[in-house]
This record gives sequence, structure tokens and C-alpha cells, in this order.
Amino acid sequence: MSHATLPRFSGYDDSEWVGRELRNGRHRDMIGGLWEELGALQLAFLIERGLQPQHTLIDIGAGPFRAGVKLVPYLDPGNYYAIDTQLSLLAAGYSREIEPKRLSMRFPRCNFAQSADFELASFERFFDFGIAQSVFTHMPLQRMRDCLAAIAPYFRSGAKFFATVFLAGEREAAGPVNQFPGIKTHPDRDPFHTSLSALSLLGGEEAQWEMEVIGNWGHPRNQKMISFSRL
Repeated sequence: MSHATLPRFSGYDDSEWVGRELRNGRHRDMIGGLWEELGALQLAFLIERGLQPQHTLIDIGAGPFRAGVKLVPYLDPGNYYAIDTQLSLLAAGYSREIEPKRLSMRFPRCNFAQSADFELASFERFFDFGIAQSVFTHMPLQRMRDCLAAIAPYFRSGAKFFATVFLAGEREAAGPVNQFPGIKTHPDRDPFHTSLSALSLLGGEEAQWEMEVIGNWGHPRNQKMISFSRL
């Protein structure tokens, strides 16, 4: 996987900060906590949307496998894959979460990798599903465009990719927006929000995806779900 210089949009792109948090045993807290709740929510959502054990899934921005510890037991062995910008975060999640739960036989180390540019080629697989939960909330919209373009060749026709975003109304999107107590989003810095009109530019035949705004899906901090179907 690519080891390109990481663009810095949020604290998650700061390798030194990530390292300090990991050394302090904060791999769960540093990604926002809600470990059990958000892991279970992602599994339930994906099953509702058609995920079956025989499907292959890529978890983009997987971090320490908050979703992975739920998805790995559900999917057939070897069908869960993951990338993140921080290899140290993936490695910590594997040693602290995956191995203690004896899930390594179902999820071998070769199924996760560091990538700063959403590169999936080295997995040598086509995917049926993908999810990026609380990833694009820490990046500008252009990064979602980059992601969709990069991953499209590795998704089967009709495959589904889901991503969460913070939404703002068209009139308020140019300034800060209170999304949830203690969470204020911005158009130009972390945490980021976007608008429906901006999102509408991401779909279409040229982009290789058909977009659907799902909206509410039970996220406790008001992140909305967007669905992309591979054309």
C-alpha cells in the first residue's frame, strides 16, 4: 500500500499524536469512544442493506477495528479487509482487539494495510461492500471525490459503498454549524460538513457511482449516511 506523505486535515493525520494516544492505551477513546455502540450500529446497518457472510467488505479508515470486531465474526473467514492512514493504529487494534478475541484466523494481517490515498490494488480482490464511518467528517469533500475515484476499479458492478458525513443546510453551509452538543462543524476545517448540493456533484456515470442520501441511520452524534452504488 502507498506510504505517501499524509495530508493533514485533522489530528488523525498527526502520527506523533496518534503514537502518544496509543502509548497511553487510548486506542478506543482517541477515535471518539462509543466503541460497542458504533461497532454494533455499523454491523446492523450493513446487514439491513444486504451484507451477507459470503460478501467481501473493505473498511476504509478502519482505525483500531471498532467495526471490524463486529464484522469479522459475521463475514466468512478472509472476507473483511481494512485500510487506514495510520499503520500504528491498525497494528494496535489488531494486537489489542482482534488477537485477544481469537479472530486472526478469520482476519489475517495481510487483509489490512496503511494507505494515504485509498489504494486497494495490493489486496487483489473485488469488493461487494465498503464503509467509511466517521472518515469524511474529518476531510474536505474533495477527499471523498478522491476516494470514490480510487476505489471504483475494485468494486463489482452493483456493489455498495457507504460513507458518513455531517450535513448543513444550503444557507448555513458557508459557516460553522452546531451538529450536536459539543460538536461544531465547519466548511473548511475539522470537523467538516458539506451540503446536499455539494454532494450531488459526486454521483453520475462519469464518477462511476450512483449516489443516494440515506440520512438518519441512528448515529448518536448526527452523522448522516450516504450510499454509493457502483455503476
